[in-house]
Amino acid sequence: MNMKIKSKMNRKGDIWISAALYTALGIILVTLILSVGMPFVNKLKARNTVLQTKNVMYEMDNVIRAVYNEGFGSRRPLFVEIGEGDFLIDNTGNKISWKIISDEKLGIEPDLQKPIEEGNLKIKSKSLGQGYEIELYLEYSDIDIESNLKLLSGKYNLVIEHVFDNKDYVNIRES
Repeated sequence: MNMKIKSKMNRKGDIWISAALYTALGIILVTLILSVGMPFVNKLKARNTVLQTKNVMYEMDNVIRAVYNEGFGSRRPLFVEIGEGDFLIDNTGNKISWKIISDEKLGIEPDLQKPIEEGNLKIKSKSLGQGYEIELYLEYSDIDIESNLKLLSGKYNLVIEHVFDNKDYVNIRES
């Protein structure tokens, strides 16, 4: 009888040891999968952010040029969503730019002499130690841009309007 009690106790101990080993093995596997997978997920996320911002820049450029070409009084609404990075409207340089710092090249070769041109959009990348500063920008030599907005981050309903008030310019403002 004493032998049966010891045998049952050993089986209960074996079950707990097995459960602890399976739990530890599960935790190790999940940690391993996450440590290998997260850099890939972060790279995809950064690449997606760049692609979404490119689309915003293309759309903004199309609206600015259409409003300017339609003449004084022309205006159009534009919804802009900036998730990451710095989106700047520079009145003095007639430049709209977006910059982000990334750990990855994201397919953009850094430190080139000339920026990559995709239509009116220019793209450049600069090495920063272990990371890269990626910039997308639009320059307007033929259109004056003015805005009371300097740095955009988040969601905005913008109005882009062709104005003549002592000078001819395109005004970008929040609606």
